[in-house]
Amino acid sequence: MRAAAILHSYIKAHVVEPFFDARVNVFRGNTLEPNDLPDVAMVFGGDGSVHRVLPSLAYTRTPLLVVPSGSANDFARCIGIPNRGEALRAWRRFLDYGDNVRTIDLGTVRPMADPEPGALEEVDSRTFADAEGRIARPEQKLGPAIMRQHLHHAEESAEQQRMIYFTGIAGLGLDAETNREANKLPGWLRRHGGYMLAALWALAGYRAPVVRLHSFDARGQETRLAGPVLFAAIGNAPEYGSGIRMLPQAQLADGQLDLCFVPAMAKLRVLRHIHKIYSGTHLLVPEVRYLRTSQVFVESDEPIPIYADGEYLCQSPAEIAVAPKALRVIVP
Repeated sequence: MRAAAILHSYIKAHVVEPFFDARVNVFRGNTLEPNDLPDVAMVFGGDGSVHRVLPSLAYTRTPLLVVPSGSANDFARCIGIPNRGEALRAWRRFLDYGDNVRTIDLGTVRPMADPEPGALEEVDSRTFADAEGRIARPEQKLGPAIMRQHLHHAEESAEQQRMIYFTGIAGLGLDAETNREANKLPGWLRRHGGYMLAALWALAGYRAPVVRLHSFDARGQETRLAGPVLFAAIGNAPEYGSGIRMLPQAQLADGQLDLCFVPAMAKLRVLRHIHKIYSGTHLLVPEVRYLRTSQVFVESDEPIPIYADGEYLCQSPAEIAVAPKALRVIVP
């Protein structure tokens, strides 16, 4: 068995040693090659480190073992791995029995705005998509069947490059501004209340953007939410920000996302209720809208940033959707 140990740059190599086993060839690296995936991927890091391997692992047979070692480890906690000791226990069970692999959903974000003028995305060695998504004609002549296969591969590759996977919660408004501020803080502070400090700092200068959300549930029923927004959070997991239960009813494998929409309100009212996001009781605040969704289209008067897993993804407009049964994870 081949296992890739993916380490964030700040992780010391010796943390991998407890995971060595005579039955496994463990090799270290900092990325995964989609065309040469190992039998198991072990990620030593936080939510951001997990986020960066999703494009390689989504819809593959390679299971993921998360060894929480970052400043935010919300995804690891959500799958029952709160610390490295629990990760090691899950790893040993996997090697002994192989009966602790769970398949979960992922979220996806697809930017709907054109890339910057002049941007080119290489989709294979012969074909390029321009800024408007058009596929150029190959230089060499190809037979009709080969041409169809070639263009299908090129269009599929271009679409995959525009699709961004995430494990937890995608946010906009104050949520995104808080992520931006939190990412400036040292890791130790983010682990110990830094997210809340960043939220208060972001709130001080926050100006609510006008957004329009078109949400569609599993039956195709549409719900529209519009107006100046404090924040909107759309996700697959119940918590982020080192324990903030923003989507307390979310489940990792129910084939849908949860959406929490909070319209703009007076900052003093925000301060009066903000502590409730740690327990999930913010859903009881009258202004809060909470619903299940499969697909959300995000529009805004001006482009606004969208973050997920603590990482900047793109600006609005964008489509946020569920990718059912997209990731295999090793659990205790």
